[in-house]
Amino acid sequence: MNRSFIIEFDRMVIEIDWERLEQGPPEERATFGAIGIRFGNRWLSEAHDSFVNRVRQKVHLSGYQLAQWLAWNWWRLRWEPSRESLEWRMAHHLSNIGGGYVWPNITCTSDGERVLMRALPTQPRPAEPLRYLADTTVVLPALEFEAEIERYIGFILEKLRTEGVNGTNLENIWAHVTEERRDSESSWYRRLEAALGCDPDEASEQVLTALIGEEKELGRSGVAELAAGSSGDQTVPSSNHLKELAASVGYEINLGSIPLITTNCVQCGPSPWEVGENAARLIRKQMGLNGGVFRDKKLAELAGTGLKTLTDSQPGPVFQFALRANEATAKVVLKSPINTNRRFALARVVGDRILNTTLEPLIPVLRSYSYRQKLQRAFAGELLCPFEHALQMLNDDFSDENQEYVAHEFQVSQMVVSTKLVNEGILPRQALSDF
Repeated sequence: MNRSFIIEFDRMVIEIDWERLEQGPPEERATFGAIGIRFGNRWLSEAHDSFVNRVRQKVHLSGYQLAQWLAWNWWRLRWEPSRESLEWRMAHHLSNIGGGYVWPNITCTSDGERVLMRALPTQPRPAEPLRYLADTTVVLPALEFEAEIERYIGFILEKLRTEGVNGTNLENIWAHVTEERRDSESSWYRRLEAALGCDPDEASEQVLTALIGEEKELGRSGVAELAAGSSGDQTVPSSNHLKELAASVGYEINLGSIPLITTNCVQCGPSPWEVGENAARLIRKQMGLNGGVFRDKKLAELAGTGLKTLTDSQPGPVFQFALRANEATAKVVLKSPINTNRRFALARVVGDRILNTTLEPLIPVLRSYSYRQKLQRAFAGELLCPFEHALQMLNDDFSDENQEYVAHEFQVSQMVVSTKLVNEGILPRQALSDF
């Protein structure tokens, strides 16, 4: 996805112009109208109506159906990171709302800190006069997303009350969500449940109990990351298991040797990619590297560990992480026997230490798409393969062979180079399909 086409932090607004519906359930008739979703002057709901041959920004839909879908999926929309599954799509794609309406082709994705909303055009269908046209991606702070959804649901409930329609399913669902949001324990439970990819009361009680029980040993942020990196029917690693792995196959790192950046990097940019990359550039500048290659010895020194941490060719366990032993030291567990992969994973741990101010015991290094994991990957990618210098070396030749050459020079995998080119909009996202 080309970042230049992403609108950052514009205000989200859901608008509805009431219309008359002659038949249907009372809640449908009371809340039928032309609904539009916009960010500034960009409409994610823009569509062509061939029946009247005009472009609409607002489409005739059910205000009740939209509110009920948002209320039911509240926790998952807020806390579940991107996943490749039918269950995830059902909870995050507006096109799945149903109810006999043709809904906008909009996907809502959260990383815990921000919500990305992506609208894509729909294909023309002979039997369907409505075709959505919007092709744009917007990003907003998760708290702002919460506020607008809450405002919209309250607006629909007030309209229902005004029309004398009470005791609806929406009213019951939202009352439960509101009550749970006010209670810290219930809210934490629902957050973990959603991060696991489950609807309310559908996650494994055993898994949830185990996660909640590890908060003291692993930290709340670490537990949340474990949930986001797992799924509802999987057993998450216990603190005892992680301690055993750290003791048996972990490599000691000196947390005190990792420099802390005095500049508040979280303010350097609105996205995790900008925050992570800016932090990496500051570290490279502090170390006098500029565009030079970050050799194994230098990376090991930065992490306060020995060269063997990077050169050991023995495969490790599936789960990779760093676990703090005390205030000064930690053990890092790496899973790949390949040097470039080990370099990237260790750089992620270093980045997490620099950017994460919680100082919790656990630093998970996962494949998930939470804000924290995005920060790690962005930091590691820029630390090991500074984009501007890689771009100069590529010299407008973006072939696989040239990408492989640049990756070899910077001692990273070709995936790192390809991902950077895609994220900067130089190559299409389809360029990653072979990976």
